[in-house]
Formats: sequence, C-alpha cells, structure tokens
Amino acid sequence: IKDADVSKLRRSYYDDGNITAEEADIIFALNDSCPVQDPAWADCFIETITDYIVDQAQPEGYLTAANAAWLIERVSKDGRVETKTELELLVNVLDRARWAPQSLVRFALDQVKEAVISGTGVLRSGKPLTSGVVTEGDVDLVRRILYSFGGDGNIAITRPEAEVLFDIDEATAGQDNHPYWSDLFVKAIANCVMAASGYATPPREIALARDARLD
Repeated sequence: IKDADVSKLRRSYYDDGNITAEEADIIFALNDSCPVQDPAWADCFIETITDYIVDQAQPEGYLTAANAAWLIERVSKDGRVETKTELELLVNVLDRARWAPQSLVRFALDQVKEAVISGTGVLRSGKPLTSGVVTEGDVDLVRRILYSFGGDGNIAITRPEAEVLFDIDEATAGQDNHPYWSDLFVKAIANCVMAASGYATPPREIALARDARLD
C-alpha cells in the first residue's frame, strides 16, 4: 500500500463521509493482504475503522458487545493481536467510544499479559527481552488502556481489569519489573476495592497518575 493509495482512499471516504460495513471489511482485507505498507497507511487504517465502529455503526458513540466481538475477530488470530497497528486501533477505539463492553478492555489488557508472561507477540517483536518481566513500555501501555476505557467519566477500575493486573503481578513476582509497575498496580487495585466498598473514586487520570498519592 503506497502513500498515493492512501490519498485516494481518503478522498473517497471524505466525498460522502460515510463508511459502510462492507467498506470496513475491505479496509481490513487490504491491511491483512498487503504486508508492505507506506507510513501513511497506519493512521488512515486506525482513523477510518475507528470512525466506522464508534461514530457510524449503531448506536452512535457506543460499542455493543456484537461490535466489540466483530473488532476482536478482525484484529486477532487465536486470541492474539497480529500487528502493533491493530493494537493501536483497539486503544483508539476504547478512547473514542463513550462506552464499550468490558470484554474489549479485557482483551486489550490480555495482549500485554501475553507479552509479559510468554515474551512473545507484537509487543515483543524484534526485542530480545526476557519473559516474565514487566517493562516500562508495558506499564505505559497498561496505563493508556486503563485511561482509555475510563473515558471522561468517573469510572473506577473494574473487576475484569483488576483480574488481569493480578495475573500479571503474580506471574512476575520477584522479577526485575520496572518500578512504575508496582505503583500502577497498587493504585489500580486500591481504586477497584474502594469503588466496590462504596467510596467515590476520582477519575482514572487522577487516581492512576504517577505523582498521585494514595491517601
């Protein structure tokens, strides 16, 4: 896929500002069948699919369980995301949607968990890293995913999210994890437990910030 192809696709899209389900499938087919991609393709792919599934597929602005399952099916094989661009698409959809099912955020977090525990997947491609260790990049991605799912609302960390964080922490106990991991893990679990106990919790961006205090 050349940059010129991307320009043509963008012009076609902006002519009517609409993407049908069939066109979304074609865009995925292009992404899957063309391994050689100029830089402009990734942004176009993420933008157009996000516009379709968040802003045009009904209900507008919200992801149904069926739409989330459609997205998961197209970006993964045997439960594993195939490319970094598709992983970035997941995070972007979570960030743009006003509401998404917990299955989608759980799936996104599972990609980090798989990378950490097995040392494989798109997060480990080309990196000679030891399995069973949480890197700074892993922490940053987990934080981004948690922020994205929380949106602008005062939504506490959910139990499915907390379960994945516990899985990661238990699998890497005693390892040389990045110091930011313990900080994020403790704050996220505290946020989840406080909400379950009836406390009003601050927005995720505040509760999980690196400089936040656990008063």
